[in-house]
Amino acid sequence: MKALVYTAPRKLEYQDWPDPELGPGDALVHIHAAAVCGSDLHGWLGHSRGRVPPLVLGHEMAGEVVEVRSAQAAVGPGTRVTVYPILGCGHCAYCSSGRDYLCPRRKVLGLQVAGGFAEYLKVPIANLNPIPAEVDFTRAALAESLACGLHMAGLVGQERGPLAILGAGPLGLMGLEAAHQLNFPNVAVVEINPHRSEIARKLGADLTVNPKEANALEELQRFFGEEGCAVIFDAAGFSVTRQLALRLVRPGGLIILAGLGEQETALDCVEIIRREIRLAGAFAYSRREFQKAVDWIVDGRLATADWISEAPLADGQRIFEELVKPDSTRIKVVLKP
Repeated sequence: MKALVYTAPRKLEYQDWPDPELGPGDALVHIHAAAVCGSDLHGWLGHSRGRVPPLVLGHEMAGEVVEVRSAQAAVGPGTRVTVYPILGCGHCAYCSSGRDYLCPRRKVLGLQVAGGFAEYLKVPIANLNPIPAEVDFTRAALAESLACGLHMAGLVGQERGPLAILGAGPLGLMGLEAAHQLNFPNVAVVEINPHRSEIARKLGADLTVNPKEANALEELQRFFGEEGCAVIFDAAGFSVTRQLALRLVRPGGLIILAGLGEQETALDCVEIIRREIRLAGAFAYSRREFQKAVDWIVDGRLATADWISEAPLADGQRIFEELVKPDSTRIKVVLKP
């Protein structure tokens, strides 16, 4: 089969790749759509310790089952599916509670094992989520990304106060989508790319701010008022955004760290202690959150017209080069084998 293979930092090659070999409990899925995640870009740039070339990237995908290795499978050939890409051990307390993403022995498709940037994918049958015929594969492939947004919102619990989202890439926009539909009040988005800021406004942001402008911090502080910002989603993950989050958040507020821009950041821990700032990491999503994302997509609750684009899988190298440009007008790209 053909696959888009990460062969070295900043290099993807469309080439022949061994056909998957199924074992008991596996399914073979013909991939029809595979979306590019920010973490794929992170790995392509050579910043991911877990992605070791040669590797087929991609963990946001949808397609059609062509073969199953189980007599009692809930899905069969011809079933349209999207894929929960986290492979837990299946035995620990995290896996038993549907939180495979916290399994200490987990593997992720497109990270430790071959992923969805290929014509075919081997995946455990238990990781397939059926989708109806009226949902196209491109939209179905967005379930993983939306699940990340739902997970960030879920970490907030019922404390849905004023929210700042730092970064309006796919992760930030999915967080915005979740926050908007879950009735977070007063949502501001901080983004340097004007095209992405425009999309954020269309998706319901009450304010968008370019942090490079001289009065950006003052504008945000006026927007949130005397009580300040209750919750921050850092969907960028750079030192500058993490430090901005600490300046913006109110005493007792919550900062959710999800972006992977930089590995290390120096923070004023005394400030965190004195104002009782809570920091929470957000990695992936539970099986329940993934199914919720699928349900939202099936119900037509995800607005994608202005920021999702498609491209042939064979053009992957060019697409990745475009996506890492600061002024790129592409936001989320779905590759089609």
